[in-house]
Amino acid sequence: MDVGVIGVFVPIVAIVCGVVVAVAWIYASHRQRMQRADFRHRERLAAIEKGLELPPDPIEVSPPTPIRRPRHLLRGLVLLFGGVALTVALGQDHEEAYLFGLLPAAIGLAYLLYYFVEGRRESQRALGDPPAGTSSGS
Repeated sequence: MDVGVIGVFVPIVAIVCGVVVAVAWIYASHRQRMQRADFRHRERLAAIEKGLELPPDPIEVSPPTPIRRPRHLLRGLVLLFGGVALTVALGQDHEEAYLFGLLPAAIGLAYLLYYFVEGRRESQRALGDPPAGTSSGS
């Protein structure tokens, strides 16, 4: 096969596989909910036939969502060092193209500034800790 043809098939196969996985997950989730509803229905019918009190409907409990801490420090460092590396790499061969590397570096620097100014207080609030400099109690 030609390399160009393989290059065209790779994204097509990736998209098709992604859609197939999504549809399979939706189908399995729906089937599981329907099986639970069918089981609950049969249980209630059996209780009615025997003259017993109907069992209460189960409470649908969704799993708790994990607390996501802000990741401004990580984003800032990745963008800053990536921008610096891009600037150095483009500065080797091109005359003014190295300036494009300053854009992600500036965004990374902005993330780092935000982290050091406001992000620490935000992450402490997300974790439930009192901010530094405040007293807990009265």
